[in-house]
Amino acid sequence: MPDPTASPESSGPILQVRRADLLAAVARVLDYRPTAEVPHHGRVAALAAAVASRLEGTDPHQVFLAGLVHDVGLLDEQWDLAHPLNLTEQANRPLTRSHPLVGAQMLAEIPSLLGVAEIVLDHHEWTDGHGYPRGKSGEEVPRASQVLRLADTCDFILREQGSPELLALLDAVRSRAGRQVTPEILEAGLDALDQPGFYAQLLAGDDVNLLVQTTARHLAEDHFVTTGAEMTALLELLATLADAHASDHIGHSRRVANLTVMVAMAMGLSAEETAKAKWAALVHDLGMVAVPKTLLNEPRLLSEKELRDVRVRSTRVGEFLGPVEGLEEVTRVAACHSEAFDGSGCPDGLSGQAIPLGARLIAVCDTFDALTSRRPHRAARDTSLALDILIRGSGGMFDPEVVSAAVPVLLINQPADPGLEPAWT
Repeated sequence: MPDPTASPESSGPILQVRRADLLAAVARVLDYRPTAEVPHHGRVAALAAAVASRLEGTDPHQVFLAGLVHDVGLLDEQWDLAHPLNLTEQANRPLTRSHPLVGAQMLAEIPSLLGVAEIVLDHHEWTDGHGYPRGKSGEEVPRASQVLRLADTCDFILREQGSPELLALLDAVRSRAGRQVTPEILEAGLDALDQPGFYAQLLAGDDVNLLVQTTARHLAEDHFVTTGAEMTALLELLATLADAHASDHIGHSRRVANLTVMVAMAMGLSAEETAKAKWAALVHDLGMVAVPKTLLNEPRLLSEKELRDVRVRSTRVGEFLGPVEGLEEVTRVAACHSEAFDGSGCPDGLSGQAIPLGARLIAVCDTFDALTSRRPHRAARDTSLALDILIRGSGGMFDPEVVSAAVPVLLINQPADPGLEPAWT
């Protein structure tokens, strides 16, 4: 069946959103930590763009985008990397060694990011042949990937040594990156770091975030998402990261999005309204990355306080998508999916029609998929029981009109075995 939310190429996209802004949101998700730190992907992207701008034949825009998402292939393993790994430690972790391949595969599924995928694929290769995953050497390593390797190495040094004096940093970069990249790229990197004021901007999180924002505007001002299909694919990338945070959520956001589309169509929503509801459903659980994994994976029923904490934190989607211009309505719908029709939900206690219709749709579809999926503390519920819970919640947690439209749709669109598909399909 054709995707009703995909705008034809000729008619243009429903929303005006810059591609770089969405990838910067991916970077914020990848870089999230409970305590404030200098964002790894943001710093690597800003530095890589500065280096690429000094090299003929290397596209700073593509390198910048690749920097924002270069470690996307780590998926859930990213959350456990509190400290950077040296080469020996990486060699002993097969999942870490394979992440350039996995990331390139994920990105290559989005046609507009094929060039970015090629850069990411080789960003851990060294010109001396000691990199990974394929042990390339010399001119086999693309220049753009070498630029990203250099920027990644600089970030590693800064995390390892804190905030060294500039001269000490330059010496360390010469010592380590000399084996990884060509002399031309090394000198371009040293020149970028030596520019007045630039190194200081790399040392504080707020400064790096501002640097990412200004770099995006400078390099990608007119690079917008061109179709509804591309918007869906980019938001599916965010959905993959959100679902990877909990062991039993793989595929959850995509299933909720697909069910949301079916219910929206059953209610007679327009193609534009349906598209926005689907996109909000894809990112509705993005705030879950702020919930401790230990809480999400508890093999017991959570207390009321713990459940509310999970629900409140899960509405923090705005922290990741708030800076994305043009996506404000989608972000608001996603952030309201835990509101209850009777006003007892969170984060703002909205009720009735004050809750965006898309959020009311997502609330029903999200609950159905959660009930019919396995969780650490219980087996999956059968469809009839899940529908009974939705019906009993009609007028309380859920909009009665949405429940009425959803029940027949959910009855015939139940997942065969939720949670088994690979995270990036």
